[in-house]
Amino acid sequence: MTITKEQIKKAFVSEVKDIGEYVYNNQDWYQEDTQRMRYILATIEMSPGDPYSSNPKQLELGQEDNRFYDCISFEDNGMYKIKDEKKLFELINMTDEAVRSYIETNEYDWIGDDYDHANEYLFSIMNHWQDVIEFDTEDYDNCDQMTVTKRARQWNVDPETGYKSENKFEVAYSILMEHWEHLPDDAKEDINKRLEAVGC
Repeated sequence: MTITKEQIKKAFVSEVKDIGEYVYNNQDWYQEDTQRMRYILATIEMSPGDPYSSNPKQLELGQEDNRFYDCISFEDNGMYKIKDEKKLFELINMTDEAVRSYIETNEYDWIGDDYDHANEYLFSIMNHWQDVIEFDTEDYDNCDQMTVTKRARQWNVDPETGYKSENKFEVAYSILMEHWEHLPDDAKEDINKRLEAVGC
């Protein structure tokens, strides 16, 4: 079985319109949609019951430690690594109701780090796996709510290669590098001098 990046995106990335303006606590915020719940299951080791209790809970019928933990890892730069393809395949194919039921049946609780998880998801997933809106947060020290800010992205696009960046100079640099090896040495030297003169 081969799991594609598009399948992973569909399974873990919330719709932009579903990211609200505030986070009150991270568990409620994550449980607002299935993509975020899948992310929690893949990235947090959890056991049934209260994670802050010193007495481990006696498991009830149908309960288990989170079996999806670490089936995939996500990096801050939008990269990912599949660690258990079979478990990941099961997780990404679970229905919304099945994901919610799995969390409820096992009484998973991750409410402790109120805003940390929300920030992690916005910066690691939403800002790298979609290119319409850039998310940021404010009021991190406010115990009642954290504000989620949104900025529409403005892209500069190379019409030939499709390379894009919000920084037009990065696009220009990409175009220059594409032809760099074909330039004669005296032209390269001249270009380098001119770029150094303007601080590039």
